Amino acid sequence: MSKPPTSLEVILTSGRTIEQGITLAGMKISKDARKAIAICFMDPRDMSKIRLSDNQNVRIKTSEGAIVVKAMTSKDAPHEGVIFMPLGIYANWITPPGKAGIGVPLFKGIKAVISRTNKSILEVEELLQELMTNEEKK
Repeated sequence: MSKPPTSLEVILTSGRTIEQGITLAGMKISKDARKAIAICFMDPRDMSKIRLSDNQNVRIKTSEGAIVVKAMTSKDAPHEGVIFMPLGIYANWITPPGKAGIGVPLFKGIKAVISRTNKSILEVEELLQELMTNEEKK
């Protein structure tokens, strides 16, 4: 008997959400803002393939890096093989730079691997500290 997969190849797309807009009217680093952007929305069939439930932490890895966020069932399903993340530091962490030479990152159509994880979601302050540390090393 074979084990169910623990990861899934997907296409990542990102954009604005209403919830994100509401929370960004206040502080971008508030707990409410983090809840609105440290999340990805998945087709329920994809969630079942890797045995995920709403509010479980997942690791999303792209060519640019990896980040841990919460998985939620998408209200816009069906869209098997595609995950959606609200724009913000969590999506930006794994968004590759654009190739057109004009500095616009690729916000759509990013190849990614999503997997279950027991790791915690970093706070925005922790991500910013890691970013500054990485810049100092360059």
